Amino acid sequence: MTDRWPNKTVPEFTDAELATAIKRHQDDPDPVTQSIVCSCWGEWERRHGLTPTED
Repeated sequence: MTDRWPNKTVPEFTDAELATAIKRHQDDPDPVTQSIVCSCWGEWERRHGLTPTED
């Protein structure tokens, strides 16, 4: 993955693309970039069963 975002939505990112996006962009001050990084974290957590489940 280059410095550009993959041309797909966050749920379509591979695990490697998610990890790379988080590492490369987590400290970016741009609010839009931070929103995408937050979505990447959420997708990573969902895939790995780390999000709370509703009862």
